[in-house]
Amino acid sequence: MATVELSGIRKSFGGVTALDGIDLSIGDGENFAILGPSGSGKSTLLRIIAGLEDQDSGSVSFGGVSQAGIPPHKRDAAIVFQHFALYPHLTALENITLGLRHGLGLPKKEASDRAHEIATRMQVESLLARKPKEMSGGQRQRIALARALARRSGIVLLDEPLSGLDAQLHAVLRLEIASLLRAVGATGINVTHDQLDAMAMADRIAVINAGRIEQVGTPDELYARPATLFVASFVGSPPMNLVEIDSNGGSAFGSHRGQIGPVTLGIRAEHLRLGSASEPGWSITGTVGLVEPTGKDRVVQLVTDAGQIVAFRCEVAESPVPGSRVTVVGSPRDVLVYSRESGLLLGSAESEGVELVTMVHA
Repeated sequence: MATVELSGIRKSFGGVTALDGIDLSIGDGENFAILGPSGSGKSTLLRIIAGLEDQDSGSVSFGGVSQAGIPPHKRDAAIVFQHFALYPHLTALENITLGLRHGLGLPKKEASDRAHEIATRMQVESLLARKPKEMSGGQRQRIALARALARRSGIVLLDEPLSGLDAQLHAVLRLEIASLLRAVGATGINVTHDQLDAMAMADRIAVINAGRIEQVGTPDELYARPATLFVASFVGSPPMNLVEIDSNGGSAFGSHRGQIGPVTLGIRAEHLRLGSASEPGWSITGTVGLVEPTGKDRVVQLVTDAGQIVAFRCEVAESPVPGSRVTVVGSPRDVLVYSRESGLLLGSAESEGVELVTMVHA
């Protein structure tokens, strides 16, 4: 069983806390992503799982077996590094078989047969006689992935494996890696700062920030109901529109009732539509700023008279021109309410009794 259990993982470097009590449970055969900005602790966590770094406290288990004291080369985990880490003087075949022969102790023929098998499966058998300098970046990354998969480890660790590739190859390899991991039945753990990679490749995602897990969920769960203000601002393109309301309701964007304290309202761009201030719902009027073509639709930045920027989506045919005055309308069901004190999601505007007031400027 290639399950991974992390319990109470803590790690500091000098006076800097890199990881502050990480608890995660990753299922057998699951494609899992650890998503976060630079400096959030995600790469440190991956290195601890691989055994390349020792945690200060907490435990790592594979299939219920503690990995304490087990060196990296004896763990049931293969790692694909961000910068390929291929030996430049060896051919692709020799790079793949080196770890099989010296790490796993396989005979030369068995290692070669295994390398040819995975190379054929990945459609890179034509590259086996080449050295890294004779390959493109994408080809080198495929060989690095083949080397990891040839180990037949139950767990494959991916450290920003697509960073530095051009956009087209990036998209292709994103799908290839996800499908290959599913095909071989390996548990994949992908560390990335790219939300598109995480959303496309992972069954579940852990969003990490400042050494702590903010939320764990499916891509749809993270997008539809971000559990914290950080997740709301980090997951999604464009990011969720966030509007602060003080304890007295002193904002042009809304007011609230009850004892929930200062709040921040959040709404996705696709939940706002062009309309009029006379319609029921939450209306916002402003001046059109940037209009971003995305192919099937447009992402429009609306600049309110208060200087707030609100993004919304619209069809190409109804796209407004920059400088024009428009009104967008949203439903209280789609407006999420966050506590500004804790940063946690409280609920929707509808469920929390938050009264939204229409913002209209003549």
